[in-house]
Amino acid sequence: MEFSFMQLADPQLGMYSVLSGPVNPGAEERRTIYWGKPNGLRVKPVNKTDGMEFEIENYSKVITAANLLKPKFLVTCGDMTNNQDDPSKEYEELMRCTGELANDIPMYWVPGNHDVRGTPTLESLARYRKMYGDDVYSFDYDSCHFLVMNSTVCKDPSMVPDEWEKQLEFVQNDLHEARQQGSRHIIVFAHHPPFIIFVEEGNNWIVLPPERRQPLIELFLQYGVSHVFTGHWHRNHHAYYRDLEIVVTSAVGYPLGPDPSGLRIVQVTDNDIRHKFYALDDLQNKIELDIPG
Repeated sequence: MEFSFMQLADPQLGMYSVLSGPVNPGAEERRTIYWGKPNGLRVKPVNKTDGMEFEIENYSKVITAANLLKPKFLVTCGDMTNNQDDPSKEYEELMRCTGELANDIPMYWVPGNHDVRGTPTLESLARYRKMYGDDVYSFDYDSCHFLVMNSTVCKDPSMVPDEWEKQLEFVQNDLHEARQQGSRHIIVFAHHPPFIIFVEEGNNWIVLPPERRQPLIELFLQYGVSHVFTGHWHRNHHAYYRDLEIVVTSAVGYPLGPDPSGLRIVQVTDNDIRHKFYALDDLQNKIELDIPG
């Protein structure tokens, strides 16, 4: 067994124009403190910009690279669009660009907080499901199992408590079945990383709250999940707990840290999962990928 897939996060069409210009004064000083240190958020001051040209150009580079590299599938880990109230125009552009993806390369969508609102409601979940399909589901490829989660429901289920309970039950049953059928690797996709420093850390805007993080981590460990691929932070990051690796991938759209806009290539073999982040411009210039062992 040997194959590769692309993981991307936060195309977030429309974000750049919202952060540009006088609507966001003092952006260069914006920092959020996490565990006593700046978490690296950087909103660069730029002239006022309208439209979605920045994100459309970046996302189009993803589609071009995918058509050249021929991964088995793509996964977008949330925040496909920026407008939480009316994403219709942004969604239309997203689907137009996605339509250029080769027919034999499926795209799997993962809900983010901008897709279902920071505090999801029954209405916002219904809208997402109409636009993208199921928000919690799984699929298999070549003896590997992949689980897609709605981490925004895990983050704040206050308006939809039944959705959290249903998701937790689904995760447990799905992972149990995957292990029973002998899946070679089990991988999870979500928008929010469960944690970014250590598994017992407190709550903040980036990670899942401990009371819902802990049961998920226990299930991941019990059933042998090896990786959780996420986005949300708009920068790259890795964290580990026992045999579990948490991977945060920088944005396809506007980055908020030291890493450029880009995507991650994941190579899967019988005994190994290797991955590497590539800046979008590097993908245009170097189609031969070099992922270290």
